[in-house]
Amino acid sequence: MYNFSAVVEYDGTNFKGFQSQPGKVRTVQAELERAITTAAGELKDFTYAGRTDAGVHAKHQVISFKISNCPDLYKLKWKINCLLPEDITVKDICKQEADFNARRDAVYRQYSYFAVNSNCQSVFLKKYSIMIYGKLDFDLMKQACAKFEGIKDYKAFSSDNLNTVSTLRQVHSLKMKRYGRDLIVFKISASSFLYNMVRIIVGTILEVGTGKKDISDIDRAFKTGSRKDAGKIAPAKGLFLTNVVYR
Repeated sequence: MYNFSAVVEYDGTNFKGFQSQPGKVRTVQAELERAITTAAGELKDFTYAGRTDAGVHAKHQVISFKISNCPDLYKLKWKINCLLPEDITVKDICKQEADFNARRDAVYRQYSYFAVNSNCQSVFLKKYSIMIYGKLDFDLMKQACAKFEGIKDYKAFSSDNLNTVSTLRQVHSLKMKRYGRDLIVFKISASSFLYNMVRIIVGTILEVGTGKKDISDIDRAFKTGSRKDAGKIAPAKGLFLTNVVYR
């Protein structure tokens, strides 16, 4: 068997998440496995860098898989893309060492979250960002971002951790940047994330920015580990997996 990796881009709007699920549920993984199998034959050891949830998008998801032959990669990519629906694209395919694994070998993942601070929203952003009415305190929000960097227990900033061994995670970076007058982009990088972690962190920072929460509430949430002390979860449509870095 030959081992390959691929960079995949998808619009998550009409998917019930990336990971395959039982029953007639539309997922990104199921569409990719169907297309690769049709294009290249037997497929084994399909893995992925990040399990995005329903409605979440990706500019740079990484998958790995094994097939029994070693085809021309340009033709393989073309065949797979012809078989995929219009909301998924394979951007690149590379041959890898036999032991490469898209999930296990990733050093960190980067997610970006998009918000528009205005009383109207560009028609080209409506599907991929949320709109925040009213004035935001950007200085306070930047201070809030800094509180999430480092190795901490993110139990309060995640959902459904019943099967999670540890809620400790290391956030390498969390930055917020404004583009023009209206667009706000949060970029967060970590070795791994808990379920809904990014969306709850962003939701908390936005509540600090609107004055619904005090910045000290972030410290309280870290201390108590209680989900009720953190902010509301931000909608899925503003979240993108934007990069995966390997050794």
